Amino acid sequence: MKNRDKYRHESVSTEPVRVLCVDGDPERLAETADALERADEAIETLCAAGESDALERLAETDIDCIVSEYELSETDGLALLDDIRAADEDRPFVLFTGSGSEAIASEAISAGVTDYLRRDATEYATLADGVRTAVDTSRADLRRRRQLRAMETAQEGIGLLDGDGRFVSVNRSYADCYGYDPVDLIGEHWKRLYPDDETGHGRNVIVPTVMAEGDWYGETTGLRSDGSTFVEARSLSTTGDGDLICPIQEVTDETERGRDLERYETIIDALGDPVYTVDSAGRYTFVNDAYAEMAGYEKDEIIGRHVTFLLDEASVERGSDCVRSLLSDETAEHKRTYEITVETSDGEPIRCEDHLSLLPLEDGRYRGIAGVVRDITERTARERELERYETLLETIPDEVYALDDEGYLTRIVPPINAELTTTGYRPEELVGEHVSIIMDDDDIATAEAEIRALIHSDEREHASFEMETITADGERVPNENHIALLPRDEDGRIQGTVGVLRDITERKARERELKAQNERLDRFAGIVSHDLRNSLNVAQGRLETARETCDCAVDDLEAVAWAHDRMSVLIESILTVARERDPSMDIESVDLALLAEDCWHHVETGAVTLRIETDAVVRADRARLAQLLENLIRNAVEHGSTSPDSQARQEPVEHGSTRSQRGSRADDAVEHGSTSRSDPDSSEDAVEHGGPTITVTVGTLGEAAGGGFFVADDGPGIPADERDRVFESGYSNADGGTGLGLSIVDRIAEAHGWTVTVTDGDDGGARFELTGVERAERRGRGDGDGE
Repeated sequence: MKNRDKYRHESVSTEPVRVLCVDGDPERLAETADALERADEAIETLCAAGESDALERLAETDIDCIVSEYELSETDGLALLDDIRAADEDRPFVLFTGSGSEAIASEAISAGVTDYLRRDATEYATLADGVRTAVDTSRADLRRRRQLRAMETAQEGIGLLDGDGRFVSVNRSYADCYGYDPVDLIGEHWKRLYPDDETGHGRNVIVPTVMAEGDWYGETTGLRSDGSTFVEARSLSTTGDGDLICPIQEVTDETERGRDLERYETIIDALGDPVYTVDSAGRYTFVNDAYAEMAGYEKDEIIGRHVTFLLDEASVERGSDCVRSLLSDETAEHKRTYEITVETSDGEPIRCEDHLSLLPLEDGRYRGIAGVVRDITERTARERELERYETLLETIPDEVYALDDEGYLTRIVPPINAELTTTGYRPEELVGEHVSIIMDDDDIATAEAEIRALIHSDEREHASFEMETITADGERVPNENHIALLPRDEDGRIQGTVGVLRDITERKARERELKAQNERLDRFAGIVSHDLRNSLNVAQGRLETARETCDCAVDDLEAVAWAHDRMSVLIESILTVARERDPSMDIESVDLALLAEDCWHHVETGAVTLRIETDAVVRADRARLAQLLENLIRNAVEHGSTSPDSQARQEPVEHGSTRSQRGSRADDAVEHGSTSRSDPDSSEDAVEHGGPTITVTVGTLGEAAGGGFFVADDGPGIPADERDRVFESGYSNADGGTGLGLSIVDRIAEAHGWTVTVTDGDDGGARFELTGVERAERRGRGDGDGE
């Protein structure tokens, strides 16, 4: 990019623009003005209803551009253009009309409009861009004319170079110094005016200094047209458009060798950068227009004031240190650059960079300083933002890298506190290398496909994929790569990508371990489901044969039957745990009361009463919720009653305070096809001694308790010091308990996103509360569970 392009881009993006909108239609006028300000926040609009109103506005206010409709109440837009051009030939004028035609367009172009746009074919954003471009071009032309006028009126020789180092303009004094006519130098490169041994210094030292710092001042050797040489005092400075302005003066003796910046006031005003001089007492002796404008004062309000009028204490102290350093420096250096804060007239602090130089000494005495000031507020903000991003990058626990558009590494930041990258290289060893040094062809192909998808997608901004990095030792390390495109350049070209590499070695190991564990569980479930069930079925068949043919004690046979039932429950519980890995669930609306009552009938409950205190409908997987309820009811039976079958024929179901007799358990056994799973010994003992009865309550939790539902019993309860262990697999304090029932309850709750806790019941016993349960609306009759 040339310097000139850079400056034009920055001016377009930062300078405010005042636009006068002219239209006889008030609604259309307001719409145009509002749309322009929305399209570009730097645009300020004023409105005029007709030609006289517009001319009055132009006489009272500085206007950068006019946007006018063709049809006006008093006249038309082209007549308005003629009146404006009579007073100002250069002010941008855009004809933005809804009544355009080829004839009007041709007439407008001939009349010298800056731009002609049809209202029905132009978006306001395009209009705003056109206005900004026209104003920027006008301002650049104005600056150039001022520079040329300054050059012509100056006594010193002045030349103007473009970004390629060729002369755009030279005044007569400049051309005379080298023995040429001004026209002979236009288009020539600056090297023509210097001996061969001087061009290297200009190319390698002077030009880079000007590009980096904005100006250069010193002595060089000039080459005249007749081949003679002379010593010249020369300065180079950048203009607002990226050109270089080059004042020179032939050095004839020591007096003329002195550099007095006041002599260049006209030139300096044309530069655009704020410039000042301060005397030995620290008082301003000169400021140019740009300096006064930056500070918000008139020049005569500044000249004669001490620098503390505009600079804070810290800035004054830094400037004094620079002056002391220059005065005591034994080298030929005559300039320092430091940062200052300028306090403007409205109290706004502006962060600036001051390029300070000593004025020539007079009889060895210090006379003061001269400086060129540049606003670095935006640059400082960008630097601080960059520092924040750099800090963030350096504290990320993963590795961050950047690639150019050809796949070469341009930046790599190791994880926090690491000097080497995750591949074992130092960062500087990888920068400049192609990414294939750490990735194989297959992974590169995957990455390229993801990048192409990002380029052609309007919605996706990031992509992730798994890959392997190849370390310096040849080891392959699995990584997850998160990538994004770098911002496109000003021409819309892709500049490359950035990525974050996350080492997933441990995750891959866990996945392999989980896969192996699942395979073992599958084999185990197969053995339990097939071999143990087959053996149990054989035993149950032989038991029935023994009952029919053998003369065995009834108690012994019932004990065997009870053992078979316990084995069957254990097998089902083990299979439930083994199969719980399947995360898929069929969520539906389930009537909690109906399902609890149904589960109660499927569990050998013995002398147990079920109390229903809920009408809730919950969102759950019906089969898993049934398993949860059955396990909680069975837990109450196993830990609360010593006689599961002793009072089976007296089981009621209570709904609220009303008992609903459900018939005998024997009838239920026939209806549901179940077999007795009671312990004959405990049953007989319960009959003789009147074993205890248990009430299991299923109810609703209030919102204050987290919503959801509870299952409680009035049995002996669970000791407080054991409640944290009850959900562990294998834990049980009941004789013959599997230790899996409550573990399964916990797994089912977790699969639903619920939380299960155990506490004391209202009537003693254990109370299991399930929270985080989603409720559903109860439906009308005929809709299944909602009845």
